[in-house]
Amino acid sequence: MIIIGANGHAKDLLQVLTANGETSGLSFFDDVTRDLPPQLYGRFPILRSIDEVGQIFRNDNRFALGVGQPKIRFSLGQKFTELGGSLVSVIDHKADIGQYGVSLGTGLNVMSKVLVSNSVQIGEGSLLNAGVQVHHDVVVGKYTELSPGTIVNGGATIGDFSFLGAASTVLPKVKIGINVVIGAGAVVTQDIPDHSVAVGVPARVIKTNTSEWLLR
Repeated sequence: MIIIGANGHAKDLLQVLTANGETSGLSFFDDVTRDLPPQLYGRFPILRSIDEVGQIFRNDNRFALGVGQPKIRFSLGQKFTELGGSLVSVIDHKADIGQYGVSLGTGLNVMSKVLVSNSVQIGEGSLLNAGVQVHHDVVVGKYTELSPGTIVNGGATIGDFSFLGAASTVLPKVKIGINVVIGAGAVVTQDIPDHSVAVGVPARVIKTNTSEWLLR
């Protein structure tokens, strides 16, 4: 399997894979970061070209997203799928996942100490970082990122391609739209419209999130 990315979040993902006992044949891909060594931690090959990826895909076409940020995760997911890859999830074996009515999309990252309760939907490509809590009847859209310590209370909805900052809290039944950024530590007490940036306690919209790739 190839982890897309060899820095930052990819290192956190490696910790999950190590705890899960899933590092056999593991390699990383990074054609952006300069001055990387040939191997991560002297053990895991770092691929630098698409040709190298193609060679690996001939025997094992699985890949996981080892980067943050919704736009980047979506773009890389599309790119490596078009190259013949199969996007897979990495889920910490100790994550507390509900047993009833839970729907998990493909390509997720579910990190350590995450709680996902019953009757929850998590969309494709989303990232639930360490210590995230997603309570009953929550819907999280595709390629959405919940930063460490985020709490999403019962019945809330988080739209596609949204980003919730560290230690933010979404109150019950609140709806957060598509392509929304919620600041770190914010408490979201009311609905937030699409393409907004909201911060503070309580969270208030301060500007439009001008991500042109979604506004088109």
